[in-house]
Amino acid sequence: MSGLVVKAHRPWLSRLLLALMVLAGVVGGWSLYEYGRYRAGYDGIAAEQERDQLAATLDERDDEVRELREKVAVLERAAQVERQAYDEVKASLLVLQDEMLELNEELAFYRGIVSPRQAAEGLQLQSFRLEPNGLVRGYRYKIVLTQVLKNTRSTYGKVKLRLEGMADGRSRVLGLADVSQKKVSELDYRFKYFQALEGNIELPKGFKPQRVAIQVLPRGKSKSAIEKTFDWHGEERSIDVGKREKPKTGKTERED
Repeated sequence: MSGLVVKAHRPWLSRLLLALMVLAGVVGGWSLYEYGRYRAGYDGIAAEQERDQLAATLDERDDEVRELREKVAVLERAAQVERQAYDEVKASLLVLQDEMLELNEELAFYRGIVSPRQAAEGLQLQSFRLEPNGLVRGYRYKIVLTQVLKNTRSTYGKVKLRLEGMADGRSRVLGLADVSQKKVSELDYRFKYFQALEGNIELPKGFKPQRVAIQVLPRGKSKSAIEKTFDWHGEERSIDVGKREKPKTGKTERED
């Protein structure tokens, strides 16, 4: 009989030993890693507690930021309401100021009619108003004529309006017919106490107005004409006749 040796073949045992060796290496490596961190002063439990504390602090800060944002939104809405209320009050105040100015003008107007001692006798050019009418180069005028109450007779006549200005570098004078749609050259008036003459004008392109001249021509031998010249202020609501009057003779100051 030959020297034949029979050995049992166990492949699973080799695999088990290999797995145990790998596991031992991993455990050993992890242990060395933790030991190194421990030696360096790292505490896993303390680190976990610190993370939890930081997370709680972060949540608190998030809540505070949310509350602050809500407060800011409330304050912004309140500021917006206050600004809107201020704008409304400001607009109302401007309207009231305009109304007060108009009432004062009307009061002065009627005082001039009913107080002969304070007003000049005879026919008067009480006021002249010129303001934009919303159209391009368009304006609306209003001429008010009066005479005091002690004059019981009606007065009548004509009113002429002319514009003095520049066009193409030259002086130019336009009559009412040149700037009105109805091509009316003069206005008729007839009244006992007062009358308002109103209408619209449209300036030609290239014409730069400088002055407005109003001429009142009453009929009758004892009646004298009235002529007043005003600097052009188309943006103004009203022109004070007494302060804007220019003498007939002499040079007038030019406006650019």
